[in-house]
Amino acid sequence: MDSRRERDCNFVTDLTLDLVETLRGVGGVQDVSVVVRGGVERAAVVAWEQRHNVVLPATLRALFTATDGFKLTWNYATAGKVLPLGNMEIHPLGRVNRLGSGRGSGDPLAPSITDLALAEDPPTPPEPMRPGCIRPQPPPSPPSFHSSKMFEIDSCQGYGRVVLAYPGRGDNFSEGSYWFIDLSLRPHLLAPDTTTYWRLMLAHLGMPQWQALVAGLGLTPWARQWYEVVAGHLLEGPRTPRMGGQPPDLVNKLDWSVFKNKKTHKATAKPTKEATGKETTPKEGAKDGNKDNAAKENTASKKE
Repeated sequence: MDSRRERDCNFVTDLTLDLVETLRGVGGVQDVSVVVRGGVERAAVVAWEQRHNVVLPATLRALFTATDGFKLTWNYATAGKVLPLGNMEIHPLGRVNRLGSGRGSGDPLAPSITDLALAEDPPTPPEPMRPGCIRPQPPPSPPSFHSSKMFEIDSCQGYGRVVLAYPGRGDNFSEGSYWFIDLSLRPHLLAPDTTTYWRLMLAHLGMPQWQALVAGLGLTPWARQWYEVVAGHLLEGPRTPRMGGQPPDLVNKLDWSVFKNKKTHKATAKPTKEATGKETTPKEGAKDGNKDNAAKENTASKKE
């Protein structure tokens, strides 16, 4: 029993890149839990692929054969309360269903194929080409509910869903890519492959609405508040490298001259030149001015 538990712990450590110990070292985080299940038989994986007429990515297939799905949760203690906050999940293979199989209508969490068709934007017609011009390669288009196949792997706690998408006729996105479907049933690209998606999930610690943050949709005020408390560095976003020749960032610089002692003595003024070319200092100019004033006073007293 102990050897099995040790093997499971080593498997979780390798699978999560030691994220469990990292979370346990964060202040306020507690009750870190990982659900370890037995792997799926290879025959069951092949049967699922044949039923849906798709081939799972090699990395995701290896994950299902090692453990049937993945779930990591953790709580946060604050103000005397313990709140469930972190959640990372990949559905077991039996719950990886194709999106659009819901029977109800009007429910964004279980849309029918009619709801998906009504929510999809009509395709834009291509622009007319001028003679002699070559049409550029179109950018990757989002999955289409009419032709693409999308399989839900995470329900995102009711804020949307993450799907594994396969292109159909006329689609040009990469096969086996991961997309976030918001509550308005609009797809947003998350990752082109399983490895990238897995690393994104671990890097964002399973924080609430991290899929919407990666997709560029923003966060609700409630979720943003928790990011600022627990993982504020995730709100900074990617930093672009500084290019060569780019001026340095504008920062507030301290002017050290304001801390210098003021001089108490008066500074001596520089000598000035008169029209005759003779240099006189300010003191000499002051003496000459005093002599002129005294002579004028004497002349005025004699006239009186």
